Amino acid sequence: MTYNVHRCIGRGGVDSIDDITEVCAEADPDLIALQELDAPETDDAEGAHHARDLASALGMTLLFCRTFRRGVGYYGHALLSRAPLELVRVTTFADYRGRGHSEPRGAIWARTRFGEHTVDVVSTHLGVARPERQHQSRELVGSSWLGSPDMGRFRILCGDLNAIPNATTYRRIARRLRDAQRHLAGHRPKPTFPSVLPFLRLDHVFVSDELRVRGVHVPMDARARRASDHLPLIVDLELPT
Repeated sequence: MTYNVHRCIGRGGVDSIDDITEVCAEADPDLIALQELDAPETDDAEGAHHARDLASALGMTLLFCRTFRRGVGYYGHALLSRAPLELVRVTTFADYRGRGHSEPRGAIWARTRFGEHTVDVVSTHLGVARPERQHQSRELVGSSWLGSPDMGRFRILCGDLNAIPNATTYRRIARRLRDAQRHLAGHRPKPTFPSVLPFLRLDHVFVSDELRVRGVHVPMDARARRASDHLPLIVDLELPT
């Protein structure tokens, strides 16, 4: 499941942590990539810690990527998992051309096990501007990430790419991995943004050839539509037996 939760602020500026928790609990995924989360500077400091609260409520393991400081805390994205997570790499992408005007973005690479199989998962949230997004996606497909010799057979890349399917960023990643929505027989790819009336596919799950896509679901009930400005994308994957 990949889900941009918009700082847990729903429609009308209302706190939506309870709605987001219910959306995630109903989906009951093994892995969740979450984008746009607030966290305090330390675990015992006052303030919202969305990733920790969601992981605790769902009974999942947590890895949090701080991308920049916001006020007295941090802002970033996270991976949640039913199985233990081993952190392989975490980064904040280099500022595009050193301009310092764009919002910092980052990625997490973690490794987990399901039965006898090890699965590598990369979660990211790319920039809004086309040049910075291209810069970031080039890094993602490079030798430190998807092109790394340490990357295993079973690979997933997911998150809010801020890129539609005909964008250069999307095509660059699609040359490495398969778009799960396009590799399910009889499935028409579903948009996730904006949540009230979605028409853009900005949130994606890409997988390696060894992972079979068994189902795709985008919740469009009233709770999901009000909880965030994005809808979650849920993909059922099957490992070989």
